[in-house]
Amino acid sequence: MRMCWILVFALCAGCFGGSSPEGHDHHLGVVAVVPRTWSVTWRPCPDCADPRGIFVASSFATREGPRGLMCGPLPAGGVVVSLDEVLATPLGGRAPRRGDFAPRPASFRIGALRSAAVFEGCNQPRTRLFRFRDAGRLLYAWAVFGPHASRAIRARAEALLDGLRISPTG
Repeated sequence: MRMCWILVFALCAGCFGGSSPEGHDHHLGVVAVVPRTWSVTWRPCPDCADPRGIFVASSFATREGPRGLMCGPLPAGGVVVSLDEVLATPLGGRAPRRGDFAPRPASFRIGALRSAAVFEGCNQPRTRLFRFRDAGRLLYAWAVFGPHASRAIRARAEALLDGLRISPTG
């Protein structure tokens, strides 16, 4: 019986968050390449119906929950990137239109950082929000930067977003 439990835990290890040794994870039909030194939480709100959180990744080690990461103070030079999916079915008539989400860009560019009211009124001073559709899914990625965000940390956030692989179902 003990051997059976060991096998179950080995097979399900990827379901409990964190990154694989190579930095590749596949959750909810999404594959992301997260830098090894970053922290990542997959399914940050497993009970949330819509939007459905796919991941929250930060360039620094943390024990904070996803909302604390996205809405709390960030260390200088740090970044937090989240990916969420809008599930139109639970929203019914309140669902956003597909046209509200542009096709996924060929390459994500962070560009100018500004305040953006996201996550129930949370307003961060250095953010970039991307609403896009990919593989028939409505997604949004939010990058929140700490003070003095370097071009290098912006490039790492762009690379994480550019490396996303989205399957049609999740």
